[in-house]
Amino acid sequence: MGWFSPHSILLISLAALLTLASHSRAEDKASFDGIGLSYFEQTPTEKSDAEFVHYLMPEDDVQSSLTSVLELPPLPELPKPEEAKPAEPKPEEVEKPKEAKKDEKAKEEKPKEEEEDTYGYLEYVPYGQYYHVDYWLGQAKWKNSAELGLNGQTGNTESNSLRVGAKIKREGEGTIFSADIRHLRTSDEDGLTQNNAYVKHKLEWPLKIHKNWSVFEKTDIEYDEFKAFDMRLVFNGGVSYKPYKTDATDWTLSVGSGFSQEYGSPQKGIIPEATLGSELTHQITEKQSFQIKFEFFPAFEANQGYRSVTDASYTIALDHGLSLKLSAEDRYDSTPNNRKRNDLDYACLLIWQF
Repeated sequence: MGWFSPHSILLISLAALLTLASHSRAEDKASFDGIGLSYFEQTPTEKSDAEFVHYLMPEDDVQSSLTSVLELPPLPELPKPEEAKPAEPKPEEVEKPKEAKKDEKAKEEKPKEEEEDTYGYLEYVPYGQYYHVDYWLGQAKWKNSAELGLNGQTGNTESNSLRVGAKIKREGEGTIFSADIRHLRTSDEDGLTQNNAYVKHKLEWPLKIHKNWSVFEKTDIEYDEFKAFDMRLVFNGGVSYKPYKTDATDWTLSVGSGFSQEYGSPQKGIIPEATLGSELTHQITEKQSFQIKFEFFPAFEANQGYRSVTDASYTIALDHGLSLKLSAEDRYDSTPNNRKRNDLDYACLLIWQF
């Protein structure tokens, strides 16, 4: 039998089929060997070049085109810093003449003086001191003064006259308080010819509806040894209005009502009365000023009469807080009880403001 008999060809074909089948089963088994194993348990297998084609670097021409596409534009050049120039002196740093420096120094010191004067004799904010009125009523401006007048005569007649007084004014944010105290005593060879004193105070509340309107309360206590009464008490209140007010001029009108009562007088009981007033203050020059004040107290009943007080003064400012004052005051009473109706006091006074 030869090599290429039908029987031998059949055997060779069968062997080839078995070989292919075994080879395919081995490949299938190898493809499923990694199932169920972790990444570290799997055996590395060779990969074909086709699987890594996307990791290969592109050709030179492709690479150059990609580089040109992905290349970022160049950064703009920053401007070079300019050389620092010497700073020009400010107007206030320019050297000024000595006179200008003195004026500026005076302007700087002026507010400081005003601030110190704000609290009068204390010269500082008295917060924390419960015994001072500013502790309870807030910050305020104080204007205080004391006055003294002496007159004497010797020779054929001997007489001397003494007049002392003080004024206090406090201007706060919500109230304005003023007080006036005065005592006048005159004597001659026969003894006392004049001895009187009075204490006046006024409290104002400026209204918020208009700065020129305010509500006030006044109390006057008058003592006079040579009148029909020992002491007179006057209390009244009302509304005041400023029809004209500037830095140099202040004019105030007031109207209200109240009562008066005399002690040690033939006139007994309380007398209801109205009150009308006008007060004008004008600053003539930096050192000269005058003041005119008029008060009228008519009783509600005609048989009880009326009273009036007219006060005028002229003041000249001196140095060191001193001033010279010329004043005259007339007090009129329509029911003097067998005494003179008019009392006129005039004086030349030296005033010290503090």
